[in-house]
Amino acid sequence: MRSLEEKTVRLLGGVVEAQTLRLYIRLLVADGCPVDEAADLLGGAEEVETLLQAGMAQVCEPAVDLPTRLVPVPMDVVLQHTLVGLARKALADYERLLGGYQRMCALASSTREEPDTSVGQLAQLITDADEVSRLTSTLLGSVQREWLTLSNHAQAEPMDGAGITATPSPVGRGARCRAIYDGDLLAETVARDKMESIAETGIEVRILPRIRMSLGLADEGVALLPLTSSETAGVLLVQSSVIVGALWEYFELLWERAIPYGGSGANRKGLPEIHIKILRLLVQGLSDDAIAQQVNLSLTTVRRHIKALRENLDIRTRFQLGVIAVQHGLVD
Repeated sequence: MRSLEEKTVRLLGGVVEAQTLRLYIRLLVADGCPVDEAADLLGGAEEVETLLQAGMAQVCEPAVDLPTRLVPVPMDVVLQHTLVGLARKALADYERLLGGYQRMCALASSTREEPDTSVGQLAQLITDADEVSRLTSTLLGSVQREWLTLSNHAQAEPMDGAGITATPSPVGRGARCRAIYDGDLLAETVARDKMESIAETGIEVRILPRIRMSLGLADEGVALLPLTSSETAGVLLVQSSVIVGALWEYFELLWERAIPYGGSGANRKGLPEIHIKILRLLVQGLSDDAIAQQVNLSLTTVRRHIKALRENLDIRTRFQLGVIAVQHGLVD
């Protein structure tokens, strides 16, 4: 349990209010509890309401004859919701600060020739598409260690990882570049070809079933965060160490769960023909019995092949099965 607490603090510490975080950890370690026992576990009804209002806990209706439970919301969802709130607050604070500073500069114009533009730059809203593109190119040109990208099905073009292959390339300079794509993109031929092309340049690409946001992270110091799925609505340039650090931890959490996606050429080698046939039928949703009939083998033999297939390809979930099938060209 200690490792779970440490991981939670590492991911949410300094982002979520300390008292609320302690309540969340208590519920997380207990793996939830019946609703009528939640007040005792957390220290009172107000504490239960605090977690519910913060979106860090939810009431779950279980199967028949089992008590209704209060369960913790997954850590990555908590972080996402909290970061959205922090980003909005940071933007509002920044706009107030900048407005007040501009008034101060106007009052002091007789004694100061130029305002100090270094104030209030922890967060900056950029709405011009050309400016976003130039900023992304500048960041890519200055990356020394790592460039991280999250891309969902509605990604803004400068954030989608394609710019990584441009000159100057962080990969060519020895920087590590990692990108996580939304699994829905596998159904789009153009997007799939693009991912394969990016993967073959040395960029590490992984896939997740669902990505709720797009972002770019440069050297643990700068984040580009679209406020909505539409690029025209604006991108938030964040240089706050607390927010950027939390986004970095969020990416690492997703990276651990994501499925590697390599270039098509490398992934189509070394798979026996019978495994190719079984994999294609598995993706179509056929049962083991139906597969045995299709390939004219006994049920025992088919299950042995399926076990070997899962072990060799490290397949644990149906989503992983779909990703592997796409990489082997078994789905259109």
